[in-house]
Amino acid sequence: MATLRCHLLIGQPASGKTTLAKALAPLLTGPGDAPALVLSTDVIRAEVFGDAAVQGPWVDIQQRLHERIQEAVAAGTPVIVDATHARRAWRLAITQALPLPAPVEWIGWWPYTDLPTSLEWNSRRQRAVPVPVIQEMAAALADPHFGPCRAEGFAAICAVVPTHHSELTPVLQAELAGLDKRIRSATNRERKLQRHGYSRLLDLERLLYLIRLLSSWPDLAATDPASAEELEAILSPLPQGDLAARAAAFLGRLHGECFADATAIRADLAWLEANGFCSAVPVSAPIQLAPAPRGASHGGLPPMGDGPVFLRVMTLLRHFLQQPFDRPAERGANLHQHLIAATEAIPGSYLSGETATLRKDLEKILTPYGFRNRNDNVRHGYCLGSAVLPAARLQELHNVLRQSAGRLADPSAQNLLVELDERLGWAGISADGVAPVRSYARHAVVDTKLVRRDSLAAPRRADAIEAAIVEHRRVLLERYPGVGSFADSPAGELRVWPLQLIFHNVGWYLLYEEDQVGHEQGLIRSERLDRLALRSSDGGLRRSPEEQAAALARLERLLHHSGGIYFGSDLEQQLAIASPSAQRRSQALTTLRFCCAPWAFAFIREGLQRYPIEHTRFSKPLPGDSWWHHPKAPHLLEPGPADSSHPYPVELDLPPWTVAADIDLRSWLFAFGGGICIETPDALRQELVDRCREAIGANGGQNTHGPLVTPGLGHSFGNRLRSS
Repeated sequence: MATLRCHLLIGQPASGKTTLAKALAPLLTGPGDAPALVLSTDVIRAEVFGDAAVQGPWVDIQQRLHERIQEAVAAGTPVIVDATHARRAWRLAITQALPLPAPVEWIGWWPYTDLPTSLEWNSRRQRAVPVPVIQEMAAALADPHFGPCRAEGFAAICAVVPTHHSELTPVLQAELAGLDKRIRSATNRERKLQRHGYSRLLDLERLLYLIRLLSSWPDLAATDPASAEELEAILSPLPQGDLAARAAAFLGRLHGECFADATAIRADLAWLEANGFCSAVPVSAPIQLAPAPRGASHGGLPPMGDGPVFLRVMTLLRHFLQQPFDRPAERGANLHQHLIAATEAIPGSYLSGETATLRKDLEKILTPYGFRNRNDNVRHGYCLGSAVLPAARLQELHNVLRQSAGRLADPSAQNLLVELDERLGWAGISADGVAPVRSYARHAVVDTKLVRRDSLAAPRRADAIEAAIVEHRRVLLERYPGVGSFADSPAGELRVWPLQLIFHNVGWYLLYEEDQVGHEQGLIRSERLDRLALRSSDGGLRRSPEEQAAALARLERLLHHSGGIYFGSDLEQQLAIASPSAQRRSQALTTLRFCCAPWAFAFIREGLQRYPIEHTRFSKPLPGDSWWHHPKAPHLLEPGPADSSHPYPVELDLPPWTVAADIDLRSWLFAFGGGICIETPDALRQELVDRCREAIGANGGQNTHGPLVTPGLGHSFGNRLRSS
């Protein structure tokens, strides 16, 4: 019994498809027989929604269309499907994804009508299609990689140019007369190809799309706020079920419902696992072809439908996953020859003379399927999604993360470490017993296990504030009563725009901007996480990326100039220091000048980045000094007399709040004791004197209200610092 032939029309709206279908239908059956069944989606839309112009849910149209195709095939009636089928997924949904009760040989009919003609014909129609829709579909059909081709499950594709013929019937008769020979020739050519489990284009593209998807989100889980936002932008709410079910939902949304077969994806995942694609450790075992399905195939094959081509390309893709950004170490070396040398020991890979073949495969597979940016420089190598580090570097990253999670008590790092431990275990990589090359001497003073359970410093509690930062959401915080406070610390409820989490000196702090009603900008402050609780998140109140970026830019300027995370409590002062105008910033800064004893200056001149170097001025050397300094270091000031106890001046231009009240400045500067002599501002000099008097009085010293005479104080300070 001959295989039933059915026909699929392809073309943008107003390209002549319906006219072609009417002319074709009587030519597909014998004399006296009823013509072929024409199934038009416009007709079905009118049946379902009462009007062909109503664009209701496509699933309702598709279900009825598929049922009628299946009924006609079961009855042995040839079918003509009259619809645009402008996208590959729409064509595959019928030619390869639709289960049919009997074998069908699909013939594609493509009325090739240029865009200007389609637009002109459309303007004459009673029910015109929007011009952008026609333009978009015409562009999809013209895509050099994803335009109509025989590999989509067609036995043949017949291109007809309606504008070249006044009568279509003779043209269609000639095409039909030559079909058997065309199909037989193509089939004979493909007999020598080695078919396998991914020879069908539908199965091959589903596998490639799955690899691309998992290379960006390995388990499709929203494990951090940024990933959650990216995934929800694709599909919201996020799908549930096992990995195959979730992948099916995402592939259906991204590429078309024909790829959303969870059962097939489970088999794909098993094949990827068995062939080493899920291992971060390089695999040298040859890739095994999946067995070809039984039964005759009535469509063409893509290039990777041939076993040897599939093996070499997939071996290369696996190499990119396991050794991302692999490229030659020598400048000017050929990348493609390097890739061949890196994989040629694996059976089925490229041979040493196949550089041109490899380059062609890269152009036709990596770029079209999203494995490489179209405009990227090929010398950068190739990398799949987030697979950017080899195993050894992942171990180093694990150690850095472990130090951050342990000694710095970073809540985000703790969550990441748990996830990274799990993933490295899956990949067969162990970071246990690998001694860290670098470590942190300072550690957080806050034990996250001993803080209040609703504190932002508690395990897993920082996730919500991180999500608010990523999503630019306003939040309501509470600053606990009775916690450490300064004179200008806010209290109670705080309605703020969170900007950044930062580790500073002894713990993690939240940097935020106060939401000041009626004002475009608010005061930027900082507060330690263990002193805060998140009471609510204004999910519906977000600000634009531009507003968030402007606030972050202002924060960066404040951090730069302040040298710490205290920014005072005067909004006008903050705006002046954060101004883009250098003149306004310089006018708002306060100059701190002090002179140093030689031993103190030795320490101070080494800290070139403690405060902005452009606002730092150090003493020049005295005649006879042998200490070295870089020519670009800010040694600009003339030193004092050589016989002075403090001959080396230092000047710092700082925000007024830093000089007036910053703890970091005082912790650093006052620690030098008698090693410095503050000249200006006088208020800071007097503060140092008063603190010394208070300390002497509190510790049993005498004469706390008279002249401050403490023999040996400078000497003891100097000895302590020099011995450290």
